[in-house]
Amino acid sequence: MSNNPFASLPKFGRGSFAIFLVAAVLSAMLGDQPVAHQLVLLPGDVLSGRELWTPITANFMFPNNELIGLLGTGFAQWFIGSQLEAFWGTKKYVTLVLGAGVAGYIAAVLVGALSATAAGIEVGGTVPIDLAAITAFGFVFANRQLRLLASLPLSVKGFALLLVGLSLVIPLLRGSPWPTMVPLLVAVAVAAAAVTQPWRRLRDSGKLRESKKAKKRHLKVVGPDSKLLN
Repeated sequence: MSNNPFASLPKFGRGSFAIFLVAAVLSAMLGDQPVAHQLVLLPGDVLSGRELWTPITANFMFPNNELIGLLGTGFAQWFIGSQLEAFWGTKKYVTLVLGAGVAGYIAAVLVGALSATAAGIEVGGTVPIDLAAITAFGFVFANRQLRLLASLPLSVKGFALLLVGLSLVIPLLRGSPWPTMVPLLVAVAVAAAAVTQPWRRLRDSGKLRESKKAKKRHLKVVGPDSKLLN
């Protein structure tokens, strides 16, 4: 069996498909309804003690019914999320990407406490979840080679960096307000930290390891004792 995860197209994993399905159903059914404003995140409302659930529900609801983002989510969760899910298992994958998404929207609330502009801008959508998956993908399969358009060799790390960069730059070029970038940047940072776990390296760096020589046990030959022989 080939070790190359790109030898064949991946199958949709249960967790990654569930993320896409929930976002698609909620956006299609509720995106143009008044209740949609109670599912996207308005930091000012949360700071006032209202709609405290929105840092979670905002991960599945795009503001202003911008359903074009679902196309990117479909690709990210199928091609990228499914491979991570197969590598880690459903529970670990869903926990990582959802945790990163929720952390991103909580960060938007915290920034809203410092900026009146950020407090008044609705944010939402699956992009933080998708970027968390792409970031983790780049670290886990970093040096694997991926061929795009059958002629452009690219490592998975480079592919992930390209997608993350475009996802951050394009909204700014389109004139999106800067507070909308906060959940994206935090989700990328959380996913990178969760995968690389730099605190483990810091914790292990100060440990003194027992030398191999100390672990060895030696047998000592003792001469005969005349008292014991008698």
